[in-house]
Parts: sequence; structure tokens; C-alpha cells
Amino acid sequence: MTEILNEKLNEIILLDKSDYFHLLAESTSDIAFILNDQGNFVYGNKVFLNQLHYKQEELQGKHFFEFIEENSKPKVSNSFQKIISTKTAVKFETEIVPKVGIEQLYEITLTPIFNNDQLNALVGVGPNLGKVKSEKNKIEELLSKLTEANRLNAIERDRAQQKISVLNELNNLKNEFISNVSHELRTPLASIIGFAETIAEDKNLTVEKAAEFNSVILDESKRLARLINDVLDFSELESEKQKLNKNSLNIIDIINESNNAIKKECDNKKITFTAKIPQSEIMIFADEERIKKVISYILTNAVKFTQPNGRITVIAQEFLKEVEIVISDTGVGIPEQNIPLLFDKFSKVKRLGQNLTGAGFGLVTVKQIIDLHKGLIRVKSEVNKGTSFIIRLPKYSFN
Repeated sequence: MTEILNEKLNEIILLDKSDYFHLLAESTSDIAFILNDQGNFVYGNKVFLNQLHYKQEELQGKHFFEFIEENSKPKVSNSFQKIISTKTAVKFETEIVPKVGIEQLYEITLTPIFNNDQLNALVGVGPNLGKVKSEKNKIEELLSKLTEANRLNAIERDRAQQKISVLNELNNLKNEFISNVSHELRTPLASIIGFAETIAEDKNLTVEKAAEFNSVILDESKRLARLINDVLDFSELESEKQKLNKNSLNIIDIINESNNAIKKECDNKKITFTAKIPQSEIMIFADEERIKKVISYILTNAVKFTQPNGRITVIAQEFLKEVEIVISDTGVGIPEQNIPLLFDKFSKVKRLGQNLTGAGFGLVTVKQIIDLHKGLIRVKSEVNKGTSFIIRLPKYSFN
């Protein structure tokens, strides 16, 4: 800007073409002014007039030092002397006092104009450092906010990616779940259809063979019914449409009933069954059918995964505010890394050497029931050593 002004000023002063200078001076956002050889103002641009609250006629004839803050005058005086001695432009910072308000700091570049080695005029331009600093602070603040916004956006992108990963995983689990359910429905249904068609089409089928096939059809029908009931039960609990039918009941009666129902299976498999149950009542406030389902399911699993000549033990203990039920077996056990998956929706834990039936949501339903009763269920297991399920339920309060 200074070079352009310097280049054009000769035309202004010598050729009296001031319109060129005015065009340049009024197009800058800095203050611009002209001093005569005595240091008096000849011209100030609109930025100068607006920032220092002067009119053009008020500016005319005033000396530059009249506008300089007292402490800045020695430095400005040295700059003027340097201009005269070196005949070159100088740059300095100074506080200029406006007509109204407090002084403002400027960085002035003052360029001398000589004619035949005689100082003819001085051209000054410079930014308002206070405004520059303010703009710089605003830019830094905006950059800081932009950095923070970018960081938050990155965090949100990571969260979104994690959610997408979870949704994809959940979608895969649901697909596997649907596949498992379809397989479990198809298997007994195929047996039922196959044996029923044989009975209907084989005219030479003996009574004994027909009875055997009917028995298979009945067993597979019951298996299919259990699976459908499990799916419906799971769906109702998941959607919270099913209301619990809670009443005060003796948990010892439910445990004994479940134990008696499983003893025959234990005998058939030569599994030693032991129960350590208190004789006295332990009252809880619960849905009887749901609690029966929980205990029966865990006992059935214990029989399924325990080898012949193994052991199953059921223990019930009464505490101050809770009853604890422990169902232990000496079965195949569960790998430690798979234990957290036992209660995951749609996860089906595979056990080494076991060809298992079921859709993989039995224990999820068990946990849902326990949670709805404000209870707790935990699992401890070791591979080839056995598994223990620990259930805690709140006792019934008579208050």
C-alpha cells in the first residue's frame, strides 16, 4: 500500500491529480493521511475520520503531534528525525488520541516525498492494532471452537460407527436366531409329517409299528409345542406385554415340585441327584408359573449337560431379606469367555461335543423373569468340571 501511495503521490502533488490518491486511500481498511512538510494534516481518509471522530475540516492544519499520546511523542519524534536523515520510510507504533474516547494503538508506516531533495510531504498508512488484535482474538476463538467442534464431530462419528457396528452385530445375531428357530421348528415338523404320512399310506403297517410312530409324533409334537411356547413367552417378556401374576407363595414347594419332576430323568441317565432344602416355609412374592419355569429350565439343562454317573445338587438357603437357590452339576461346563454370552439376546453358546437343540433364548428368558422379580442370577463354571447357577430372590415382606 505504501509503495502504491508513494508512486502515485508525485502525481497528486506535482500534477494535482488527487482523485487517484483518494481512490486508493478510501479503498483501504487502514487509516491513511497526508502531512505537509511541517507535519500538519492535509488529508485524512474516511477510516481515519471515523475511527478518530473528526471531520475533514477539523483535521486541516492540525499538527500530527497534537494527536499523539504524550508517552508516545519521543518515539514519534525519533522516527521523524530518521525520515529526514535517511530519506526513507519508517514504521513505528503509536497511540493516537481520538476526539472522543480513549487512545488507540496504530502501527504507522510514514513515507517521505521529496522534490529536488526538499521534503514536500509525508504519507502515512497503518492498521488499528487494537482492532487487529480483536479480530485476531476472534479468529483464535473461532479456530478454538472449530477445533472443539471437529473433536466433538469425531467423537460423534466414532459413536455412530460403534452404533452401526452394534446394529450390524445385532442384525447378524437376529439372522442367526431366526435360522435357529426355523431349524428347530423344521426338525420336529419333518418327523411329524414323515411318520404321519407313513401311517396314512402304508396299509401293511403293523399295530406295534403304528403305535411306535404315534409315540414319535406325540414326542415331536410336544417338543414343537414347547418351542412355540418358549418363543411366545420370550416375545411377551421382551415387549413387556405380559403382566406378572404375583402372589405370596412358598418357594420351597416350587423347588420340591421341580426336583420331583426331574428325578426320573436323572435315574434314567444314572445321575446322582441331591437336594438340600429347608423344611420350613420361605415365602416370596412372585409369579408362580414364571418361577417354576426358571427352576425347571435350569434343572433340565443340568440333566442335559451332565454325563452318566455325574451329580446334580440343589441347595436352598434363607437369608435376612433374600432366598438363595443354587443348582450345580458336574457336566461339561462352559468356557469362561462364553459365560457373558449366556444371557445375551439371540446368542447361542455352543458347547464342545454337544449337538444341542433349542433356539438359544432359554437363559435370556430366565434372566428376564428374574429381573422382573428384582432378583439376581449368576453363573460359575469350569470346562469339564461343571456349572453352578446361583439365583437370589427377595423374600415376601408382610409389612
